[in-house]
Amino acid sequence: MYMACEILKDDPRYRGVVKIRVPSIYGPEKGAPLPARMARLVRAAAAALQNVYEDIVHEGGHLYITDMFRSAADQQRAHQDYLSGRKSAYSPPPCSSVHESGRAIDIDTLDTGIGHRRVREILNGHGWINIVDTLTGDECWHYEFRETKWQAYLQANGYPAMARAMKEEIGNLAGLAAAQSREAEILWLQTSLNKVLGAHLTVDGIYGPQTKDAVREFQRQNGLQRDGVAGPITKAKLTELVKEN
Repeated sequence: MYMACEILKDDPRYRGVVKIRVPSIYGPEKGAPLPARMARLVRAAAAALQNVYEDIVHEGGHLYITDMFRSAADQQRAHQDYLSGRKSAYSPPPCSSVHESGRAIDIDTLDTGIGHRRVREILNGHGWINIVDTLTGDECWHYEFRETKWQAYLQANGYPAMARAMKEEIGNLAGLAAAQSREAEILWLQTSLNKVLGAHLTVDGIYGPQTKDAVREFQRQNGLQRDGVAGPITKAKLTELVKEN
């Protein structure tokens, strides 16, 4: 496949989103187009990615995409894989990921031809922001197209709210009600763990690694299965101890 990001046509399901063709790690051989269900970006992000490819190719490099747009169902599967331990990198629940708004890409950082550091410089130069500072390790492959207004929104409202607002902007409303309920549940969980366990968690509604570790420690102290998942038994025991305190 030609090493480029090609804009194909508007996606009628989402406002301002276009279908694209871009090289991926999938297919019978590396460089085959990213599967169509993932190959979507908001138009500005797609145009910026076109510029990224032009610069990378000009320097003799290449860029393979590993992930892009996700449906709410795709995001739920990724979140469940994180909760179950099938993947170590944190994946938030539906409506808390920028992947659902057509503003995120994951890249193959090990095969670029010009090194990840240089690819990152090019991505940053065209508005694609890395969410971790390291060039290796979890989430080093994840980049987001935020623009100035979304950077400001992030600072004012936090990451989950930004991801949700981005998703609403394109009219992708799937899973929003469930996400709001889930966030309220996690806020209660974090507050309760701080009270009972002295966990010192940030009460932000994000079931990230620190919250998962705190759940696992609570389970250990109370003779429960140590899976880091706040299921019915764990929540019932936590509710009981919160009342006692």
